[in-house]
Amino acid sequence: MASWFSAEGFARAAIVFAVVGAGAILSGAANDEVQPGTVIDARDDQGMPVQLRVESVSSDPRDATGELHLYGLSLRQNESWVPYCQPDVEGRRAAIPVGGAWDANGQPVDAGPDALTFACTSGAIGKCIRLGYAPWRSLDGGPSLARLHSACVRMIRADYCGDGKSHTVDGTLIDIADVRNIQTLDASHANPEILEAGWSETGATYLNVPRLSDDVAAIVRECPGKLAHRTSLDSQLGPDALAQRFPETLLLNLRAKAASPRGPAQPVKSSPAKRPSSR
Repeated sequence: MASWFSAEGFARAAIVFAVVGAGAILSGAANDEVQPGTVIDARDDQGMPVQLRVESVSSDPRDATGELHLYGLSLRQNESWVPYCQPDVEGRRAAIPVGGAWDANGQPVDAGPDALTFACTSGAIGKCIRLGYAPWRSLDGGPSLARLHSACVRMIRADYCGDGKSHTVDGTLIDIADVRNIQTLDASHANPEILEAGWSETGATYLNVPRLSDDVAAIVRECPGKLAHRTSLDSQLGPDALAQRFPETLLLNLRAKAASPRGPAQPVKSSPAKRPSSR
């Protein structure tokens, strides 16, 4: 199935908070005790207290299991409540509860075993969940999809060095595939495409061309140790050769041959080929 979608930087697309005292909320799930009007005490990635208010809870229409729920949330600012999320490509302001916490650069942080984040569907963490990489799920009785989710977050943000630095902008189109065939490349896409990179949970495993330019050397200068002998400056690899040379690769993506294809954001097209199971 097609998996072309718009990639965006993390910080612009979502404000991330680790929720405290929300043990009744499970990753991706709804709960009878959490209804519209419920106010949740939380803290931001700097540890400052904030309040979120639940405005709506609905099933995700794209989730084949029927278990994933989307929360409409507001954030308290002084005496007012403002939307918590920026709109996603479908115009929806929604978030998905997911165990764990991340900073504003998409880097995982230790916020305690009970930490929960409301990840906006317009941001990398929420987008990767909706692509089928919910980290609390498993596939066919195998290991959880947590590593695939982490690799997806790196890929969405074009975080080649695995240091949290993004190399993409809103509206950039990419095509993805993974080792579990949850997402597969779009063979029917009309635009010429080129391999961009392979990905693991620590960043790029191989870089062919950056997302917004053809200057591989500029990215290598940012993390020469990580990308040494892992770019097209050393060897030209296609998807099959990449997977063989660097078996730690969990996902790969293509970009349009013309660097920095900008335009209206496109809806995510998830592949229904595999149905993950809840933990």
